[in-house]
Amino acid sequence: MKVSISSTDIQRATEEFQQQTGGSRQLSSKETALFLPLPLGQGYLRGINLRDGLELLIYEYALQQDLIVDFCNQATQHSFTTFTFYVSGRMSGYIPGCKSKLDFTAGQTLFATIPNAATTSELIAGQKITTVALAIAPQLLLKLVENSLNLFSQDWQQKLQNAASNLCLQSIYTTPEMARILQLILHCPHQGGIRRLYLEAKALELLALCLTQLTSHCSTASPSGGVNPKDCDALHRAKTILLQNITNPPSLAKLARQVGISERKLQRGFQQIFGTTVFGLLHDHRMEQARKLLEADEMTIEAIANTVGIAHRGYFASAFKRKFGSTPRTYLKRLR
Repeated sequence: MKVSISSTDIQRATEEFQQQTGGSRQLSSKETALFLPLPLGQGYLRGINLRDGLELLIYEYALQQDLIVDFCNQATQHSFTTFTFYVSGRMSGYIPGCKSKLDFTAGQTLFATIPNAATTSELIAGQKITTVALAIAPQLLLKLVENSLNLFSQDWQQKLQNAASNLCLQSIYTTPEMARILQLILHCPHQGGIRRLYLEAKALELLALCLTQLTSHCSTASPSGGVNPKDCDALHRAKTILLQNITNPPSLAKLARQVGISERKLQRGFQQIFGTTVFGLLHDHRMEQARKLLEADEMTIEAIANTVGIAHRGYFASAFKRKFGSTPRTYLKRLR
């Protein structure tokens, strides 16, 4: 089934979707929810206005037939910068100006500036699809980062400043900390005005974590230890792939093939740009995520070890002690 959406306004867009699919719709002053009709599948698409220029979009559904949603290109100045978090399932699609088809699975996050919201999404039946997205007006994003803009490379400063008119796509990784916040959003325990306040706080927390990743992205204009811009971009893609798969990381050979450089360039490049080896970077990231999860005090030590990709509890304890000077259990006792 194919649905064509011409509006960039969330309420108008869900109205068009409803008319073409026959789903039921609920409206309030700040929230729109569309429930899919049974012949198409089960689930909902929900849009929540958190503040002027900031929308939270939550999609949870399982389709009984494949669905293509085409957001038609309109002659409008309306544009949003989006961070889309893929929590479960697989989605693919096309964006005008992008040569290759995009494909996303659970654990990935996409930063995108798409003028006029012109996209085509292909949703696959027979699986549960869950995504959470933050849609931010470019002028609001600039206002939020105006005092920190110097932390971004010159290249990224330009991308943020031109978000309303230029296409930009950047894949980043969903960290365990982000995954925890996403679950809190999906299972929000509050109602009414407190719910919106809570969701806005979590949305801004997610935004801060994403922007922190973008500040570390290599610019072609920034110093890179002698690494050429093409290889620099490949190395950052390798870092993203590695940290997206902390529980089952690819081998050096596979990682090098995925980003199109040799193993030698991969190993040397990590030392030059990130100051450590490929798996040294992975190990440090695992330990930092473990520390944050311990400080959140919402999971057992064994669960934290599994979450960061270390199955052997004894090895996890000794690695954590080498990094932070105490075992996870002792660290947790000090926090309490």
